[in-house]
Amino acid sequence: MAEFKVVIATCYGAANTGQLAGAVATELVNENEDYHLVCLPAVAIDKDTGLGKIAGAELFVIIEGCPVMCCSKIVEEHSGRKPDIRVEMVEDYGVKKAPVLTYDEAEKDRIKADVKRRIEEALAAKQE
Repeated sequence: MAEFKVVIATCYGAANTGQLAGAVATELVNENEDYHLVCLPAVAIDKDTGLGKIAGAELFVIIEGCPVMCCSKIVEEHSGRKPDIRVEMVEDYGVKKAPVLTYDEAEKDRIKADVKRRIEEALAAKQE
């Protein structure tokens, strides 16, 4: 049995899309006791705290800020695990990337609801 039900890795990049991805991930973790956030820098330096969380996840989710996919590249290079679910702000949700640290709250709520729906569907499918 998995140690963690849902583990999320996310971008917190220096643009609106990275901040939006991070806000979505943070709120999902704060609102759902079975969801856990992994520290991406810990993964990048091969710390067991980050790698172990990814390895111990029943469902592993990556929330990317933009098409560069930094989070996915770091995780896959250091843990070897591909996500069960990956979403990205620009291509999946139509967010225009800009060099600002603000984002639209309504957009955040819309994206958070969609990611939660995807997680719930994936967990249900694993139970079948």
